[in-house]
Amino acid sequence: MRIRQLGAVCRVLFAAGLALAILTWAYPGAAAPGDSPADIEQRLVDAKNEANAAAARFTDAQSRYEQLGDKIAIVQQKIKGREARAKDLHEVAKLRAVVAYKTQGADISVIFETDDPLEGVRSSVLLNAANGSDKQAVAEYAEVAGDLAAQRDRLANDREAQREALDKVAAERKLLDAKVADAETAQRNFEAKQQAAQAAAPQSGAAAVNAPVIDGMMCPVPGAAFDNDWGQPRSGGRRHQGNDLFAAKGTANLAVVSGTVTFGDAGLGGMGAYLAGDNGVTYVYYHLSEYVGGPRRVSQGEVIGRVGQTGNAARTAPHTHFETRPGGRRAGAVNPYPTISKTC
Repeated sequence: MRIRQLGAVCRVLFAAGLALAILTWAYPGAAAPGDSPADIEQRLVDAKNEANAAAARFTDAQSRYEQLGDKIAIVQQKIKGREARAKDLHEVAKLRAVVAYKTQGADISVIFETDDPLEGVRSSVLLNAANGSDKQAVAEYAEVAGDLAAQRDRLANDREAQREALDKVAAERKLLDAKVADAETAQRNFEAKQQAAQAAAPQSGAAAVNAPVIDGMMCPVPGAAFDNDWGQPRSGGRRHQGNDLFAAKGTANLAVVSGTVTFGDAGLGGMGAYLAGDNGVTYVYYHLSEYVGGPRRVSQGEVIGRVGQTGNAARTAPHTHFETRPGGRRAGAVNPYPTISKTC
């Protein structure tokens, strides 16, 4: 009886060990019971580095896709203009050719009834019969028609490239979501280990775990994945005026300094929070999923909103677009990366 019980216990322990090994392999941020504080901290560093690298690849892919969208819009506009000009030149050339042939009774309609305008304008009959002025009009028509064909080929190529870029965005988004989840797991394990150590040694007087304050600043979204995507291309010829911090939807956004916070819709930025810091700098948080509390005085580290996808972020990964405006809310933004790369 005891042998059977011992065998059952062994099987349970083996299964638990196997499950833990699989969990650690599948979720790099997960901690094993025997991990030292240094091991857990290293897991956190590795997970954050991988998440940040995934964020960089995602933002690069997103910029490439939006650049192609702008390029396609420009080509489409060129095609529209060239089509209008080709139509005008077609009528001019046809009219002049008719006048040139009217006394000879030649039927030249076949020259202009072809689906390919180049076949008509290159016709030796038409070019040889036209006078100098006619040749100039026909030659311009040939040039416009040739450019039009080239633009249409370019459009087809750009559309194919855009489809490939969209697939790349989707693939990088999937990887980013996974790496962000790994980093969040590693962050929770790290904090749990710290809290356990503090509970085991209450006489030390250690403070509760908080986001670090560096050079007077706190990270707006602790644990988020990010890269220096300041200035990257955006749709409509715009440039990115902040840094995107990727985290799970609903993740807390903290006041980076003490000050006064207000809220409001920001159009493409969606739900926005505006923190007028006591240091004279305004900090902007966009694409929030919700506001926490109303307009008020806040202390550094106070939760003011949560990560979301509002505004034009509906089709991208959940994130907070963070800006730093030294001259106030209406002033121009500066790159926040040098600051958040230290605090986050």
